Amino acid sequence: MKRDGEHLLMGLGERGAGTGVRLTLLVLCCSTLCRAAQSSAAPPQDVVQLFARAELLTERKDYAGAAKVYEQIVQIDPDSFEALNNLGVLYAHLGKYPQAASAYERALRLEPGSFPLLVNLGLCYFKSGNFPSAVKPLAAAVSLQPESFQARTLLAMSYYSDKDFKAASAQFEKVIALKPDNQTLEYLLAESYLASGQNQKLLTFFQQLILRSPESFTIHMLLGEADDGLDRTAEAIQEFKAAAAMAPNQANVHFGLGYLYWKEHEYGQAAAEFQREIESGGSVANSEAYLGDIDVRQGKPDEARALIGQALRLYPKIRIAHYDLGVLDAEDKHYAAAVAEFQEAIRLDPSQADAHYRLSEVYRAEGKNDLSKAEAEAVAGIRQKTADSLYKEISGVPSPSASQ
Repeated sequence: MKRDGEHLLMGLGERGAGTGVRLTLLVLCCSTLCRAAQSSAAPPQDVVQLFARAELLTERKDYAGAAKVYEQIVQIDPDSFEALNNLGVLYAHLGKYPQAASAYERALRLEPGSFPLLVNLGLCYFKSGNFPSAVKPLAAAVSLQPESFQARTLLAMSYYSDKDFKAASAQFEKVIALKPDNQTLEYLLAESYLASGQNQKLLTFFQQLILRSPESFTIHMLLGEADDGLDRTAEAIQEFKAAAAMAPNQANVHFGLGYLYWKEHEYGQAAAEFQREIESGGSVANSEAYLGDIDVRQGKPDEARALIGQALRLYPKIRIAHYDLGVLDAEDKHYAAAVAEFQEAIRLDPSQADAHYRLSEVYRAEGKNDLSKAEAEAVAGIRQKTADSLYKEISGVPSPSASQ
C-alpha cells in the first residue's frame, strides 16, 4: 500500500526498535591457516619466513602488521592463494571491506569453486554497501550449497538492501523453510511482499501468522497494509484499530488508522487519529501534513499553511505537503510559487496524475499553452498506464493499446 510513493508504515529501522526485532549481521568466519606448499615446487625461503611472521602477528592480534606481511608475500608471489585469502580475512577484521573484497576476488580466480570464499566475498560487498556486487558471489555460493542458512540469508538481505524486493521475498521464503518461526526473517519477508506489491501473498502469510500470534500489533498493522493494498479498506481499518488497542503509543499505528479514514473521506475521524499520532511522538511530520491537507479540503488556508510549513520543516520530502502548497499558491494566483511546488510533488512521485493536472492548469492560466499541453499529456499517459495495468490484471492478456 502506498501513500505519496511511500508505504503507509514507516521504515524497518523505526519499527524494529518497537517490536524488539533485531537484525544481526552474519560474522565473517576467519581462518589464518597457511597452506604454503600446495604446488610441487618448494616456496622461496624468504616467503616461508614471511608466512611464519604473518602467522605470529596474527596470533598476537596485530592484524594490521600481519596484513602488511601478506602484502609483501603477494608482491613476491601474486598467485599465492593462501596469502590472498588471509589478506582478505585480515582486511575484513580491520573493517577495510573494499580491500578485502579485492583480495578475495583475486583468490577466487585461483579457486573459483570455493564456497567459503564466495560467502566471504559476498559479505565484504554487503558490509561495504555494494549490494549489487554481493549478489553474484552469494548466488554462486547458494548454488553450491542450497541448504546454507548463512549464504541464503545474506543473498536475501543483499536483494532486500538493493530494493529488489521480489527477488528478496523468494529468498526469504527459502530461508524461513530452513529455519521456521524466526520473527526477524518473517518480518523481512512481509516487508518484501509489501514493497514488491505482492499483497495477496502478504495477506495469506499474515493470516497464518496471526493465528499463531493473535496479540502481535505488528502483524495486525502489516495485515492492515495488505488489506489496503487489495482495496479492502474496511478490513484494513479493523486491523489498525486492533493494533491501536494493543499498542496505543506505538509509532505509526494512529497515523495508519488516520490515513485509512482519510482515504474514506472520514476527515473528522482521520484528524483525531493524526492528532493522537502527534501526541504519541510518532510520525509527526506526516500527520501534520495530512492534517494540513484536511484543512485545505475544508477551506481553511491559513491553518493549512501553518501545519504544512511545520511538516516540511521536520521532513521536506512529503509529496502531499508540496502538492497542497501548490494548490494554495495557485488559488492565490502566486503562479511561480505554485509551479515550484507542483514540480517538487512530481519529482517526489511522478506516477501521480494530480500534480501534473494542477500544473497544466497553472500553465494555462499563465498563457503557457505548450507547457500546459505537455502536462495534460502526462496526465493522459498516467491514466492510460493505470488502465492498462488494470486490464492486464483482470484479463491476463495484453491490453488493446499494446498493439497500437
